[in-house]
Amino acid sequence: MIRRQHVAADFFPEAEAMRAAYEEKVGSAYRQSVQWQYFCDPRMYTYLRTTPQQVFPLPLWRRFDRHLRQWCMEHAGLMPTGEPNLHLMVNGCTLGLHSDFQNGTLGFVYSLTRWQSRKFAGGETLLMRDGVPSYKKHHVHGEALYELVPAQFNQLLLFDDRIVHGTPTIQGSMDPLEARIALVGHLRAASPVVTGPLDEAAAREVVTGFHRALAEPLKLFRDVQGVMSFRLAVAAGGGVESVEVLTDNFVTAQSGYESDDEVAAARALVLDAAAKLRFPAAGGPSKLVAPVLLPLPELRPIEIAVAHAGRPALLREALKAQLKEVEALGFRIEPQGDDFAVREPLAGTIRIESHRIVASFDAPMWVPSQREHFQAALNEKLGMLARYAG
Repeated sequence: MIRRQHVAADFFPEAEAMRAAYEEKVGSAYRQSVQWQYFCDPRMYTYLRTTPQQVFPLPLWRRFDRHLRQWCMEHAGLMPTGEPNLHLMVNGCTLGLHSDFQNGTLGFVYSLTRWQSRKFAGGETLLMRDGVPSYKKHHVHGEALYELVPAQFNQLLLFDDRIVHGTPTIQGSMDPLEARIALVGHLRAASPVVTGPLDEAAAREVVTGFHRALAEPLKLFRDVQGVMSFRLAVAAGGGVESVEVLTDNFVTAQSGYESDDEVAAARALVLDAAAKLRFPAAGGPSKLVAPVLLPLPELRPIEIAVAHAGRPALLREALKAQLKEVEALGFRIEPQGDDFAVREPLAGTIRIESHRIVASFDAPMWVPSQREHFQAALNEKLGMLARYAG
């Protein structure tokens, strides 16, 4: 189970191939063609970043992306949000202390750094510890206040996105071959995912009802916040045989990750309700992964409608041609007749009607700012599509 942080060593079997692709791209200043963005806010950040496709061959990148998504759903019950950035940090680069509460549930850092043979100081992931330092303690400093996680080669680090974190300034070489190189991104709750014969749409309806039923009893635990994801083993008859917690970062602002009676009671309430769920009968046993966010967010489905004055058939063809651009925002979309079925990050559909484009999605287990950002980004994309045929 993942709580505050988790390290997965030897994460990807083809890590050496990814490192070789990186070295091939940056090894010669006269041949390298990577378009790096110099991301600099002097108060907070200084580093270079680019998209993974700039560095890794597309088949290799797709294998990594598939492995990352499958691993995260299997072990964390969460899904990467869009594509990660590839960070390059040489001498003088740094990430100041910050929190990513609005970006995801868990942050991740996948390292391709030759850590054991590095020629620089700094570069670890710094995670602040819970609690407020006591002025009564003498010389409270260093790792009494924070933890440093080395960026070992082929290591995936996950951590609670609410934790104040950063990367200490790199002090060493300017050579990109001797740099800290890592893929950085975020994980977030997704719509329920079913493996097995259980009907997924019917299962999502049961989980939606589960969320609504929790609303009243969870009012007793207003101070508890965080995400729990779990895997249910569902029998052919529809009963829940077991509940396996994958991620649990329920905390209160006062207790953090320390033991807390209110957190324990909220956790027990959620797990007890999950164990009592009943799903429709199916042709055999199934597995279902689902999340719960506390405090419970708005449970109303997302509905976006954008007017257009074009020909629906033309717009459908345009959307098919732009699927890669839309998927870069974190979507997984496939044509389904005249509609487009969305599988990630939320289950839903995009329909092109006679005079409007309509997108419908499950209510997400996201904090309000994450929902708002998702709606704004999709609304912008659909607006561009509508103007394309205007």
